[in-house]
Amino acid sequence: MVETGTLGGQPWQMVLNGNMECLKYLYTSGEYSDLDIVLPEGVCIKAHRLILSMKSPVFGAMLMGPMATTGKQLNLPEDPHEIFRKLLDHTYLDRMDLESVEEALEVYALAHKYLMESARKFCLQMLSRDPDAVMSSETVSHLSKETLRVLLKSDDIGFSSEAVPFKGLIAWGRAQLGPEEEEPPGSAVRQKIGDDLLKEVRFLDMSCDKFIDNVVGTDVLTRTECFHIQRAIDGADLSTLPEDTPLNPTRGGRAPRLRERKELSCWELDLFASYKVYTSSSQVVLFEGLSSDVTIQLHHIVIPRHIHSFGLLLGHRVGELNIMDGEGKTISTAKCEYGDITFTRPAVLRKDKKYRLVFYPGRDVALLRGCSGGRATVGNATLSFSRGHICDFYIWDPTSS
Repeated sequence: MVETGTLGGQPWQMVLNGNMECLKYLYTSGEYSDLDIVLPEGVCIKAHRLILSMKSPVFGAMLMGPMATTGKQLNLPEDPHEIFRKLLDHTYLDRMDLESVEEALEVYALAHKYLMESARKFCLQMLSRDPDAVMSSETVSHLSKETLRVLLKSDDIGFSSEAVPFKGLIAWGRAQLGPEEEEPPGSAVRQKIGDDLLKEVRFLDMSCDKFIDNVVGTDVLTRTECFHIQRAIDGADLSTLPEDTPLNPTRGGRAPRLRERKELSCWELDLFASYKVYTSSSQVVLFEGLSSDVTIQLHHIVIPRHIHSFGLLLGHRVGELNIMDGEGKTISTAKCEYGDITFTRPAVLRKDKKYRLVFYPGRDVALLRGCSGGRATVGNATLSFSRGHICDFYIWDPTSS
């Protein structure tokens, strides 16, 4: 019989409730570990083959496939242990604490390497909040070409201008040349970038002035290419362009840039509001009859981490949020990570339509329930709701300046 750890004198399986608590225990205790992951600087982390294989087809092949390593030790000498630990946090704990854009990029690159899609999407949520900072970060220079391609192809990361990803691409190309040339010629940078990657920049989304100011002077494009691309920006038929012009035909398509973040704190509840505890199986209508007098995009929601009542500290909010239209159809879904909800693609709330926000808690929670609605102005929009709970809203308003 295999001995098992105990908590409070009892087998841990009898004490812990829910899969997440059990996974956390396995992760932190190393119980039943059948894998030692050896990372740079001699760091060794105990893990479980099955759990890693559940999250990553790459690890599945490495650890469980026909050519899998049979020893208990897995050497990953190229993966920084601090970053790899973040991936394991997400794998076992279904959470990840990212402290900076640079760290999010590094985790994103590692998640892409191991095809860990849920972790990649989690990082993407953070990266999409400040896309300009992402492409101007020094970390971009250390990304693989394929990871950079994934970032540039994404429609979910909006920039203040396509000049931003272009400059990031140029910085990446120069970094690949090494320190020998401080100011390498544009042709050398172009060779490192490659036309396939250059075509991911959506030059047609630039104005002619932006194109001249940010692209022409780099000499990465030839004068002939610049001439034809400027004609295309001005509206020329793309079929008349030479076939080898490194031009993405897209004239937009990325998520709108967050030009101005406005906060709406929905505290306009009546005096008879009261706390109610909801179980993990509940369907909690956070907002009923939510509407806007102009079409807006809902990007980010923050549910306060702690609400104090009679000295009681209420728990974190973990679960899933659905936005439904008047017919009960779900138009957008987001996962709630400890009160932080970000939609990978912003949810569009159409003018004068009514919506409801439904929260499915992942554990028992207490929320302040109100009986009346409220109204507030956010940017150029006026939002109203007929019934709601306390919640903070960030609105992504692409029409604001």
